[in-house]
Amino acid sequence: MNIKTIVDKALKESDVQAQDWSITDRLVDVNAEYQKLVEKGVQIGSKVPMSRKEDVSETFAVVAGSNDFDRTITDVPVVRVDFMPTGGTRYEKANRDQSRMINGWYCGDLRVFFDEKRVFVEEGYAGTLRVTYARGTIVAFDLDDYNDATPPSPDFLPEVFHPLLWLKPALRQAKFYKKDRAGALEDEVKELQDLFDNHYGRDAVYDSEIVTDESNDSCFGGGNGRR
Repeated sequence: MNIKTIVDKALKESDVQAQDWSITDRLVDVNAEYQKLVEKGVQIGSKVPMSRKEDVSETFAVVAGSNDFDRTITDVPVVRVDFMPTGGTRYEKANRDQSRMINGWYCGDLRVFFDEKRVFVEEGYAGTLRVTYARGTIVAFDLDDYNDATPPSPDFLPEVFHPLLWLKPALRQAKFYKKDRAGALEDEVKELQDLFDNHYGRDAVYDSEIVTDESNDSCFGGGNGRR
């Protein structure tokens, strides 16, 4: 389904009047559901992550000492960190630091921390840090997309789940204006939401790590990188 089909379907199936639910308002509601579904799919933690044709990683030039970078892909979990020192020929995967209360990784003495907007490096040395995220940036649909001759589609979602983008907003409106339609819409939402949850939950993975005194936790084999 494309965004025009979804937005028009929401109005039709809710059976409310167009003057009570404008195209602009419907776009806002559909975009909100899109954001929530993609975020939920990411949080479930499937081995096959949600994605579209997009950039899901970025690199940062690290210098000696402390570093503070702004992320270009924000509000998305970090799933992998790699580091290549200056003069190196390949990236080495950094390790998760499970002892930290925030998202932390380490590679020898170099330690990396993240919040949703920034990257912090402690005890850095010259090289390139590559950060890979669970997904890329979600771009909201607007009136230009709706009016386009070939309207774009919500590519983060498999097509089987596209109806959720009109069903949930239509259900909300029906509860206000057409209560006799709300029950049937609610049943459809539940059926499709269960399918969505099962789809991304079937291969969900959870991170854990056991660290011992004998662990070689330097990604370049330099011994124990913690202190």
